[in-house]
Amino acid sequence: VFFLESRGERFYPAFYFDRKLERRHLEAVSKLLGDLPGGSKWLFFTTPKGSLAGATPLQALANGRVAEVKTAAEGYAER
Repeated sequence: VFFLESRGERFYPAFYFDRKLERRHLEAVSKLLGDLPGGSKWLFFTTPKGSLAGATPLQALANGRVAEVKTAAEGYAER
């Protein structure tokens, strides 16, 4: 689980509590993103990706495309 920080306060993305998403998949993808800052991870999850046919990783995860999202996360983390 990652967080975003603003003015000394930590904020956790609401999608971690979305029942359409399996938390274990979110955690696995977050782990693949490594030590990237929380803001970078949030952008990864919420930005449409060409490698996911224009879907965001969150949309792809909700549709069961876990392996594709993991591959996209590995590529994103390497940049």
